[in-house]
Amino acid sequence: MNAVTPEYVEEVQVYDLEPVQYLAIAQPAVAQLHWTLLSLNENSLQCHTPVTDFVHGEVITITVERNMATFRCRPINDYCQDEAQSSINAVRYKQAMAIMHEAQEKANRNMHPMHREKYGAIFPSKSYIVTPLLVYANVLVYLAMIIAGISPLTPNSQSLFEWGGNFRAAVTAGEWWRLLSYMFLHAGALHILMNTFALLYIGMFLEPLMGRFRFASAYVLTGVCAGLMSIVMHANSVGVGASGAIFGLYGIFLSVLTTSHIERTMRKTMIRSILFFVVYNLMAGLQGNIDNAAHIGGLISGFVMGYVYYPGIAAKATIGKQVVTTAIIAIVVTFIVLVIPKFLL
Repeated sequence: MNAVTPEYVEEVQVYDLEPVQYLAIAQPAVAQLHWTLLSLNENSLQCHTPVTDFVHGEVITITVERNMATFRCRPINDYCQDEAQSSINAVRYKQAMAIMHEAQEKANRNMHPMHREKYGAIFPSKSYIVTPLLVYANVLVYLAMIIAGISPLTPNSQSLFEWGGNFRAAVTAGEWWRLLSYMFLHAGALHILMNTFALLYIGMFLEPLMGRFRFASAYVLTGVCAGLMSIVMHANSVGVGASGAIFGLYGIFLSVLTTSHIERTMRKTMIRSILFFVVYNLMAGLQGNIDNAAHIGGLISGFVMGYVYYPGIAAKATIGKQVVTTAIIAIVVTFIVLVIPKFLL
């Protein structure tokens, strides 16, 4: 008759990591617990807990697959199984892994995006796809306007209006779509160049932090709010450009930087950088043909939305919860879109 060594088994969270990535942070977690590493391969590691005069110790094996990790614990001495101690080991391991994973996540958030994005700012990657796609869309529309015969340097207001520019009389007459289309139009080469730089800069930091769905939704929703502020403040000008939505993204990032989600030193540096960008551009808007109303509308709406989105960002909310949060924000924005233009008639 063969004796079977009793074994404690529990499935543990893998944090959407590949096996190699998971084991890379499992090793320091094990070391933090003062467990001795016995073996390591591409999808598992084995270690044992300390052995003393009063504790016999356990052999622990962590096996990792793509969507699941398995924690196995068996006594070094086959006759000294302690299920309570095995359960405690599992709890301690999960706590250590959570700490290591959060430390890694914070380190990734603090890493400059140019080091994080393998192919540079204008190329999509796994955690950075919406920003370059928005840039591509803006450039394609700009090139289409040029091909259609519109001046690449100084397009006139009539041309911009015909292509979907934001204009109070048209929006109040029911052309709501202009609150979306105006974001993809630009009044010349310098305009699109400056907006492209600003979008790439904020996108490299914020999109990996928010996730592609929240980031894309926030861009559109803050852009709509910026467009509304523009038509409230300007009755007879045609508004175009991505800057309202971009200011919205800066507002979101500014609100996140008021929390502890990013390391303190990095927060201070980024807050100074963003405030310089905001103040400089608002001051520049006082001297030229720039829609500061859209900038302010985007910034304020983004700052508010940032606090609404933040709990889900901090808790790494599932896509379902992200959709619910975004739907609530979209309903509020839609209500504002339906109400404000009526007061402008």
